[in-house]
Amino acid sequence: MRKSYPVVMVLGLFLTMCTKERILPESISTRIDSTLAVVKVKGDFSNGPYGIVSGQAKIYKVGNGYIVSLENFSSTMGPDLKVYLSLELDPIQFVNLGSLKATSGAQTYTCPAGTDIANYKYVLIYCQQYKHLFGSALF
Repeated sequence: MRKSYPVVMVLGLFLTMCTKERILPESISTRIDSTLAVVKVKGDFSNGPYGIVSGQAKIYKVGNGYIVSLENFSSTMGPDLKVYLSLELDPIQFVNLGSLKATSGAQTYTCPAGTDIANYKYVLIYCQQYKHLFGSALF
């Protein structure tokens, strides 16, 4: 009985460490200067088959580039959540804007230089590891 106790402790410690790595900060408040930015498109989030997502996605033109803003945003937790600009709900042709910064609150993502936003219809919250759609905003 004593020999199995250390194994259970190590396994419990390992599982706890893995869980903590997946926790995202609760909120990031980011503002866009409305005197320098123009809203080009916006859409409301709807749930995907693997998550609950609410809020609004907006794409702002700032100077020569674009910024994707998630506003009044909330999402269920998940591993490896990314923010994509995509042509379709099942992302085949997309731009990965990076990891989701928080599961709630306002946040922004800079589009890579040369991104033509007219080519994209959706902002997706997508689990890259398991290829699961958590939510989408249609423009």
